[in-house]
Amino acid sequence: MQRPMRKMLAGTAKRVSLHMPASQGRAPFSHFSPYGLDTTELPVTDDLYHPTCAIAQAEKLAAISAGASATMLTPGGSTAGLHAMLLYAVRRGGAVVLPRNVHLSCLNICATAGITPVFAEPSFTRQGRLYTTPQAYAGALDAHPEAAAVLALHSDYYGLLSDLTAVAAVAHARGKLMLCDEAHGAYCNWRADLPNAGACGADLFVQSAHKTLPALTPGAWLHAMSGVDAARLRGMLRMVQTSSPSFVIMLSLDEARAWMDLHGQEACTRLLAAMDAFRSIATQWGYTDGQLNEPGEPEYDRLRLVLRAPQGGLALQKQLEARGFDVEMCDDEHIVCILSLLDGPARLTRLRKALASIAKESEPEAQPASRVTCRVVPDAWPPRRMPIGEAVFADTELVPFSKVQGRISAVNAGLYPPGVAWLTAGDEVTPAIVTLLTDTPQERLFGLDVPGMLRCVR
Repeated sequence: MQRPMRKMLAGTAKRVSLHMPASQGRAPFSHFSPYGLDTTELPVTDDLYHPTCAIAQAEKLAAISAGASATMLTPGGSTAGLHAMLLYAVRRGGAVVLPRNVHLSCLNICATAGITPVFAEPSFTRQGRLYTTPQAYAGALDAHPEAAAVLALHSDYYGLLSDLTAVAAVAHARGKLMLCDEAHGAYCNWRADLPNAGACGADLFVQSAHKTLPALTPGAWLHAMSGVDAARLRGMLRMVQTSSPSFVIMLSLDEARAWMDLHGQEACTRLLAAMDAFRSIATQWGYTDGQLNEPGEPEYDRLRLVLRAPQGGLALQKQLEARGFDVEMCDDEHIVCILSLLDGPARLTRLRKALASIAKESEPEAQPASRVTCRVVPDAWPPRRMPIGEAVFADTELVPFSKVQGRISAVNAGLYPPGVAWLTAGDEVTPAIVTLLTDTPQERLFGLDVPGMLRCVR
């Protein structure tokens, strides 16, 4: 009898997870059988889209924890929450201002819903991390007054934070809605040092509970502040999620919320102290802090572990994989790890031993020049030649990388994770993009049907 999924997951469970989901194999209270609790909408249960009892109560408790006016359980993940937010805020044919490192799911709904993405001008830290200033959002809104909303990130994969309060002021001064992708910041609801997006002025924000809290993949919350028509928002959410939502995932969202209400602030403080101590120790072996910033640059969420590796991020990731450790992602110079609030300090101890083992085997040396790369964002963004919705639904053909320069992409493509599009559908393929597509490991790319080929407008 063949059970490939069972075999795969059983093997994965034996490894050390430094990636999402942040439960990392542990339940916040007690383990349960998903088969024993799986159910559907019944007179004795509840309905996600017309909640009246347990789901309604779970949503109310989540809203209280987040300081929101209304919260909706989102078993379809932050992707569904982002889609619902954009459908609520922007009418068909309208526009929205986005950061260049927006998640690809936002681009997908723009294409399908007839929304025009307007990109704010990006800035870069000295380490090459992309961020978007409030001034850039203001410039984009002034150049495109037809835009109905702005969307900001809080935080990105590296933990780089946005100045949400200033961005919200920019949006509200112009009568626009402020949306926030806070997928990586669900624990901000309980943090003493870092307020969540709603407290910073966002009208709507989505949080991936499974990314930083002990919830099952892809459980998320969609939060609405005062002034938002919650009934209309729920209708939009129903349009982008299954009509048979998982009660087990919704259970895990409520369990994660309950555990955080009891232990969240203390757990965040404890893990933050352990991570700061770990950074000091890791430096002894050449693994420096990957969240260093210059004066005037954005702050970082210090509960995200980013290490700069002298041998290169991809090389260190492979060395750790050989020792049974799986990290969230790597780029040319760094690895990014997610630590569980349940047992993160213990995992840091195991990671420290692994890094010590790697250091003993051979002194880490600078990664030699190579065509293999893992770039999160390109040096220059390609020009747009066609609206995104027109390009996605155009007649297309597959074109090999060797002949793709100058063609118009019919897909969003880039590195995954983190899911930032180097190339948006409707963009012209430039020589720099061809180089990125060619030199990046093909298994790390999203948007490709066939390795070595890009789907272009015919």
